[in-house]
Amino acid sequence: MARTQTQKALRKAERSGKWCSEQSRRVNGDYSALSQHVRLMPTKQEKLQKVKHKKQIIQDGGASFYFVQCVRKSA
Repeated sequence: MARTQTQKALRKAERSGKWCSEQSRRVNGDYSALSQHVRLMPTKQEKLQKVKHKKQIIQDGGASFYFVQCVRKSA
């Protein structure tokens, strides 16, 4: 299973004998219940891509469907 950034930082600090901020979290008794996953913010490129995608939908009229009208001629 992949290691989280926190786990990597803890192991690196343990190997080098240094202190890291992640070690202060271990005093909590419910440490294992806390989420260790890093929540990443979207990159600038991803934000721009999202805005670009929204603009395309708006320019397209906002609809991805169309209506078919049946016109009957009376004879």
